[in-house]
Amino acid sequence: MAKRTSKQERRREQILQGAAKVFSRKGFHASTVEEIAKELGLTKASIYYYVRDKSDLLYQLYKRAMEVLLESQQEIMARPDPPDQKLRAIVEEYVRIAGDAHTVYSVVILREHHALPPRQRKEIIALRDQYEHNVRRCIAEGIEQGIFVPTDVKMAAYVVLGAINWIPSWYNPRGTLSKEQIGRLFAYHLVRGLLKEPGESAGITLPPVEQAFEAGGA
Repeated sequence: MAKRTSKQERRREQILQGAAKVFSRKGFHASTVEEIAKELGLTKASIYYYVRDKSDLLYQLYKRAMEVLLESQQEIMARPDPPDQKLRAIVEEYVRIAGDAHTVYSVVILREHHALPPRQRKEIIALRDQYEHNVRRCIAEGIEQGIFVPTDVKMAAYVVLGAINWIPSWYNPRGTLSKEQIGRLFAYHLVRGLLKEPGESAGITLPPVEQAFEAGGA
């Protein structure tokens, strides 16, 4: 039974991956279950064994992505680190997760949330709001501890989230920088902009290309 369950989970993940690729390529509304089945070399019946309909596929993609992000974020929030270090880690982890091959479906989140049925959309929005709340909490605590400059916490959180949420739309795993390097760059610049003493970020290790710019190189 355990072996069969494991096999079913692998097949479910395969279907989610296939759906993400088709949704990302054509958009949710223009995609069909037939196209997803063709992408995977499966029958429509095989798809419907795991999901009720196309909107259920989108819901499962959203939920899986948000659960992975929240699990990572909550682990970071539980650390005894200062707020600036937590915020850096949150940004770096987001980029790492979004850049991993098994989270290709994160692209869908950027443009298809309106397609979810009301009840499911409400559930996903609650998960999204929880993620946003933790980012705001990091910023607010940083201000309270004198690490960050006083600022509008909500707007500062939107700057951070707006920057990292767009990464999956342009990230190329074959690009010049790895996802880890991109994560460090984004974390460095986003957190540095909040620091009361920007020089405190000097201990952060940057990718070689960014170090060249920081030093005034080409």
